Amino acid sequence: MITSPSLTVNLVSGLAGAGKSSIARASGTTSIRLAGSDRSAVSNAIAGITRTEVMLEIHPSIVPIEVAMSVIAAGGDRALRPDAEVLRIGNFVSVLDASTFWAGIRSDALAPIPPVSCVTHGEHDRTIADALVEQIEWASVVVINKTDLATAADCADLRDFVRLLNPSSHVVFARHGRTSVKPWFPPRENMLAWLQQSPGWIRQLNGEGLLTSSGIGLGCVVYRDPRPFHPGRLAKFLSDKAAKSGEILRSRGLFRLASRPHVVGSWNSAGPTIGFEPTSMGSHDPESPWGQEIAFFGKNLDGIKLTANLDACLLTNREFIGDPSEWKSLADPFPAWDLDVD
Repeated sequence: MITSPSLTVNLVSGLAGAGKSSIARASGTTSIRLAGSDRSAVSNAIAGITRTEVMLEIHPSIVPIEVAMSVIAAGGDRALRPDAEVLRIGNFVSVLDASTFWAGIRSDALAPIPPVSCVTHGEHDRTIADALVEQIEWASVVVINKTDLATAADCADLRDFVRLLNPSSHVVFARHGRTSVKPWFPPRENMLAWLQQSPGWIRQLNGEGLLTSSGIGLGCVVYRDPRPFHPGRLAKFLSDKAAKSGEILRSRGLFRLASRPHVVGSWNSAGPTIGFEPTSMGSHDPESPWGQEIAFFGKNLDGIKLTANLDACLLTNREFIGDPSEWKSLADPFPAWDLDVD
């Protein structure tokens, strides 16, 4: 019986001008620009490919993990692709422009509008900082490109920042889209499962952080406390105190608002913007935190001051031992969550 060779699908992402097309061509594999993120878009893009490996270039406003899930879906849908069993997820390659990265991560400007709606995002609200963070955290290979247009210090800072946000990724430097690493590293057996445990915030919260600080001021502070946040005091912290303990460039974790005691919230910031969303974790699930578990990444962070400022946002001991039903009456300035909670 003759079997078809496996087709390894690599993904390459990067903001416009970062050089992802040059990096894709330098990899020596067939490169295709992907307009959408659903499984039909993936299947159509790779239809007719006769080589054993392909590089899909992702639009900068499409979340890389969405495309990976679509590759898996396309590989399992025989109606879309008869040779479904031969698809394989390869490397996630993210290309960063060393000359513009630090301005981008500090920007609240929106990322380019996607050609089609993303699966997990309805209204387009992803910022350039969001895109950069996701490109780092969902990568097996990070290419720091255009090093000839940046200072050595900025390149070193960026390397260490990548190691903080994704300690499992392999970092490569490049000039004019040319890098010494060719071909790409062989992908892991189950790349998707491996990547889901790769983000640095997950590693830090699990006590597996490989780098907590660098010699030039980049570092991570993990904050934990069993008490929930008082919504008013937390809002005040975000408006006037968050920057007083150093520059927070990324924060991610789980948290509780006292006014929403039965909901575990997702804390997610990139650059100057922050978003709170409900999770699907049940209030009394064994793995659900009662209070806070948040990893803060930034430059010149003062862990003692940051912890003290966050402690001041919690319910006081007297408030905490009260009836949770009373917490719901606290003034809550944050947008309502679209979730039915008993």
